[in-house]
Amino acid sequence: MISAFLFAFVTSFDEFTIALFVTGGLTTTIPKQMWDDAILSVSPTIAAASTLLLLFVTAMIVAASFLQHRAAKH
Repeated sequence: MISAFLFAFVTSFDEFTIALFVTGGLTTTIPKQMWDDAILSVSPTIAAASTLLLLFVTAMIVAASFLQHRAAKH
C-alpha cells in the first residue's frame, strides 16, 4: 500500500501536461502549483518543496535498504 502511494505520488509529477488540462477554477494539483510558482513568482517556496521531496524520497530509499538488510540477516 505504501509503495503504491509513493509510486502514484512520484508519477503525478510526470503527468504535468495532463494536470494543465484537467485543473481549472479553484482546484489545482501540486505539479501545476509548483509550475505556476516557478513561472509567475520568485519565491523560495519551490526550492523548499523540491528539497523536502528529495529528502523524503531519499529517506524512504535508505529505510527500505536498511529494512531489507536487517531482514536478510535474520
